[in-house]
Amino acid sequence: MKNLIHVFVISILLSACSATKVLSDIDKEANFDNYKIYSWSEEEEEVNEDYPQFDNSLNRKRWKNAIDTAMQNEGYVLGEKNIDLQVDFHLQFEHNTVINRGYHNDEKNYYTEIAPMVDYHYDEGTIIIHLIDLEQKQLVWQGISTRTLDISLLENTDTNIHKAVDKMFEKFHSQITKSKTK
Repeated sequence: MKNLIHVFVISILLSACSATKVLSDIDKEANFDNYKIYSWSEEEEEVNEDYPQFDNSLNRKRWKNAIDTAMQNEGYVLGEKNIDLQVDFHLQFEHNTVINRGYHNDEKNYYTEIAPMVDYHYDEGTIIIHLIDLEQKQLVWQGISTRTLDISLLENTDTNIHKAVDKMFEKFHSQITKSKTK
């Protein structure tokens, strides 16, 4: 029974951790109607060698293609002259641990440990996309997507990357729409 409870708790943690969390932030003073042409930052961070299955040149190319598609769907043009926005992205990886302690409330209201501690280890990956106003040299939007890394993500890497970028740009689009109505 004790093991069943631990399996149940860990399965809840796994399902809670596997959801993609998406956040974004926008400079409400920026006028996105003024931006037409974007380019990529020339600075690229190094590949994280601790996570070669997730961070490699092929996946970075996929991230860049997905972001290009999203930018162009928003009406922006990738160019080399008269650039308004600069785009860059950063990948971050983190190893996390959740400690599960099983306790039982006996008839005297003493909490006693009913099972040894169970540690659950998982890796989390985050992509951060920045849009920078080149004239002002100011960040005008950032999108952040975080999820638990699982080897099964590699089966549909291109699809998963596009889904993550699409979710971030859905927030971008809704934030721009809200800022225009104010």
